[in-house]
This record gives sequence, C-alpha cells and structure tokens, in this order.
Amino acid sequence: MRPPDRVITLSLTTRLVLGGDRTAPLAVCFRYDPRQPFSVLLDLREPGGPDSARWVFSRDLLQSGLHRPSGEGEVRVWPPCCCNDRPDVRMMLRAGTASALIDVPAQPLREWLVSTWEAVPPGDESALIDWDAVTEALLGEG
Repeated sequence: MRPPDRVITLSLTTRLVLGGDRTAPLAVCFRYDPRQPFSVLLDLREPGGPDSARWVFSRDLLQSGLHRPSGEGEVRVWPPCCCNDRPDVRMMLRAGTASALIDVPAQPLREWLVSTWEAVPPGDESALIDWDAVTEALLGEG
C-alpha cells in the first residue's frame, strides 16, 4: 500500500493558559504525514518570533483526548468540559523542566482528525511503513 502524498495541516490560534483566567494567543500547526502514519507533529510558534517548539506524539492519543483524559509524560490531552465552561481541548506539553498549557478549539481539531482518518484509516497504518527500512535503521545497516 502506498501512502497518500499530501501532508495534512491545521494552522490555528490557540490560547496559552498563563494562570487563572489569563491567556495569550498562540499560533500552532498540527501536521499529519501519511508516510509517518502513527504520529502527529505539533509546532508552537513563538509569539512575534521565527522560533517554534515541536512535539511528536500518537494520532490515537489526540483522538482519545477528544473524549477522555489521555496521555502521560510529555503530552497530555483533556476533552472539552461543559462543567467548567471550557469548550476547547486542553493540552499539557512538557519538555524538560518547561511546560505549556494550551486550549485548542475543538471543532477544527475534530475536523482535521477526520481528514487524517480518511487519508489513512485506523488499522491501515502498519501497511504504510517500510519495515525493511525501519529494521535497517535499528540495526545500523542503513
């Protein structure tokens, strides 16, 4: 099976939670590359700057985070919460001793995830991996 050629992106403005009710806009970009079918890449842009921070994590983690608290370690995701009047998906991102808490608009994230599942349906991911290349890389033969 050959993976689709196009990378599926979602660029949007999230809210960086600063504490209490204080937030700041933060541009992010989610990317899904069918050639890396299990993972999602998330870039956070530095406000007013060219630099970004990057996380790579499971597409399944993001999907499950739309419905229930998910993840551990560097990436955690919580679904929208009506009881706290929070309509957004909340993500905790950690790197070393630093962390960021962001609120991501749920609807565009859901729609973007649907487009990734249409490109590579659940269960089809393994068929897109070049397992010989992976084995060679692990064994240092490539």
